[in-house]
Amino acid sequence: MRYIALIIILSVLFSCDDFLEQNPTGVLTSESKLSSPESALAFTNSAYDNITVSNSAAGLWGGFTPLLLEYMTGKSTSENSQSLFKEFQDLNLSARSPYIEQWWQGCYAGIAKCNLALSKLDEFDHLDQELISNYKSEVLYLRAQYYFYLVRLFGDVPKVKNVQTELGDLQLTRSPLKEIYDEIIIPDLLEAEKSSLPFKDETGRVSMGAIKTLLADVYLTYAGYPVQGGAEYYEESAQRSLDVINSGVYSLFQSYDEFRNPSNNNSTEFIFQTQYTVNLRSNQMVSTVLPSRSGMSAFGLEYGSLIPSDDFVKSYASGDLRAEEKQFFFRTYKGHPSKFSEGAPELEFIDFNAFYIHKFFDQQAIDVAGQSGLNWTIYRYADVLLMYAEAQVMADGTPNQQAFDAVNEVRSRANLDPVSTMDLDAFRKAVWDERYFELCYENKTWFDIIRTRLIRDDKSGTYMNFEGYVNIYGKAYSQKHLLFPIPLREMQTNFNLSQNFGY
Repeated sequence: MRYIALIIILSVLFSCDDFLEQNPTGVLTSESKLSSPESALAFTNSAYDNITVSNSAAGLWGGFTPLLLEYMTGKSTSENSQSLFKEFQDLNLSARSPYIEQWWQGCYAGIAKCNLALSKLDEFDHLDQELISNYKSEVLYLRAQYYFYLVRLFGDVPKVKNVQTELGDLQLTRSPLKEIYDEIIIPDLLEAEKSSLPFKDETGRVSMGAIKTLLADVYLTYAGYPVQGGAEYYEESAQRSLDVINSGVYSLFQSYDEFRNPSNNNSTEFIFQTQYTVNLRSNQMVSTVLPSRSGMSAFGLEYGSLIPSDDFVKSYASGDLRAEEKQFFFRTYKGHPSKFSEGAPELEFIDFNAFYIHKFFDQQAIDVAGQSGLNWTIYRYADVLLMYAEAQVMADGTPNQQAFDAVNEVRSRANLDPVSTMDLDAFRKAVWDERYFELCYENKTWFDIIRTRLIRDDKSGTYMNFEGYVNIYGKAYSQKHLLFPIPLREMQTNFNLSQNFGY
């Protein structure tokens, strides 16, 4: 919330009448002409700045925002003693955690930029209005995305829909979670859905496919806990997923190697991603998941901050391609020439004697460049297929053929036999299993846990009630763990904030 004040200053700077005509740079300066198409684009672009909150540094050595959601699942561990893993291992979360603070601040900074863009874009009434409408739809999508993160992480949160111009505007109370959905997230996306944005955009901008995918996720979540909207919203979710499926513009990659190749960014299976570029902004998650200080890469360090648990990896079905070496996970590689002496056996082969995540294995970055342009995925087509299957069966009470086809498309790539002839409970479990195994370590599992209030026991394969479930570290989840604490720094600067239960 403190960052919103910065946007107030920016709004004053951008109201100047002294302009310089120049080629578009993609950003606004105090000399930008607000009547130009470039200025409208720059306001729109600013709303994208904080989408990196889903994969950004979080204060400590080897600390990144995705770790917050993965540590809480109990299906990961860490070799990085400075990554605050211990407090997550013990389920003893701190309001001082830089992970938690970064999510809050990043989302609200993004919301402030969205609000400023929406207020300014209305002033461009002399430009092509379809263009302005599409720009506003991009911004509405992004504002909905930021708020969707916030309500799932923190529950009730301050509602900010307009540019804040007074210090008193920053002292807000928390609005009910359902109100945020009903008055911001869903209306923003429904308005964006009316636009003429292309169904697919391979430049990394918001597309109609992204809008419908986020709507599908929002409705699926709204149907479950804590809102419990029920069948009506499962039906809405299924329809948006089906729109994406029937568009025919997305498809699964044929192999898992393809979605860790930066040349495939924004294409084929990818619907919306955070953008990374070598020599401009490197994706540090590539080195974050490598064995700690292993010497296997051209990166300055390998952090070992996020490691899959043995129980999770071993819970994949026999023959599942995803669990085989160098598919979703790896145990062996070679040392990097810059880190081992000539002739060292490690240059040929290292057995790490543990599982590590291979999903984000950018080989060019690891072997040569030491920086990665591999995008971080927010939504991909496999997620849509599985959202459709779950929403359809929950809406209709029995799976239809298209739902079977959706699940089996994901299973087929993993070399698994198709599922067929199941009742609601069995089919739903099959879909949830695929979400665990296909979308692991992509910040999906925790959100699935809190919307279903169920967690999969990796040894038995059964779904257990979240509250009371004992994780692999012997710690039991309770009601308080359904939400994260409001960051202490925010509580100290906004006395109207109340803390979440149990913190």
